[in-house]
Amino acid sequence: MRWITILGFAAIVASSAAQSADTTGLETQLRAALRERWTALARHDVNAYGACLDDEVVIPDNGFVYDKKALIERARSLIETGSEPRDVHVHGDNNAAVMIYRTTSRIPFAGRDLTQESRVVETYVKRNGRWLLTARAESDIPNANRVAEKIDPKLLDDYVGEYEISPNQLIKITRVGDRLMEQGPDDAKPEEDLPLSPNSFFQREQPGILTFLRAPGGKVESYVLWIYDTTVVGKKIK
Repeated sequence: MRWITILGFAAIVASSAAQSADTTGLETQLRAALRERWTALARHDVNAYGACLDDEVVIPDNGFVYDKKALIERARSLIETGSEPRDVHVHGDNNAAVMIYRTTSRIPFAGRDLTQESRVVETYVKRNGRWLLTARAESDIPNANRVAEKIDPKLLDDYVGEYEISPNQLIKITRVGDRLMEQGPDDAKPEEDLPLSPNSFFQREQPGILTFLRAPGGKVESYVLWIYDTTVVGKKIK
C-alpha cells in the first residue's frame, strides 16, 4: 500500500508548477466525486461507477490488485456502504490530488450489518473537467464497536482442534474457561475469538469474521475466515 501513497504524491509533485487550487474548494470537489462513486456502487450501476474511474486506476485489496475492468466487474455484486468521510486531509492542485480520510463501512453478515473503521488514501486525476479515481489504499482501524454475543459455552468444545489452512500450516483452537482461543502459524500467542453468533467469531484487533462449518451429521468439519471478499478455509484434522 505504501507505493500507492508514493504514486499519489509523485503525481502532485509532477504538477506542482500549476497554480494550487483552494483547499476548501478542492475538498468539496473530491467529496462530491467520492459520493458519486459510492452512490453508483450502492446501485450496482456499473456504467456510472466506471465513469468515476481513471482508465489507469489500480487498487490493491486483500492480496489482489484490481484494474478498471476488475473493479467494474466486482461492482456488480459488492455489497458495502461507507459513511461520509471524516478527518479529511486534502493536498493537490487542479490536475492531481490526494484525499486522506476516515470512514465507517457497513457490510451485511448473518442478518445484520457489521461496521469497520478504515483510514483511506485516494489519489485523483482530473480528466476533461472531472475528478477520477486513479489509486486507492486503505488500512483497517482496530475498532471496539462489535459487541460480543452470549452463546452456550458448551458449543465451544465443538470448535476445539487443529485446522489445516495449507500444507503444514495449522490454526489451533483451544478453550480456556468460557473463552475460545485461536493461534495461527505466525502468532506468538493465542488470541481470543469473541462470538458474533453461535458459530461465528471475531477478534478485537482484526476485521475478519471466523465461521465454523458443520458436516451434515452435525460435527464441525472446517474453519472459514472471511475478510471482505477473501476467504481462508481450513479442514479440521484433529
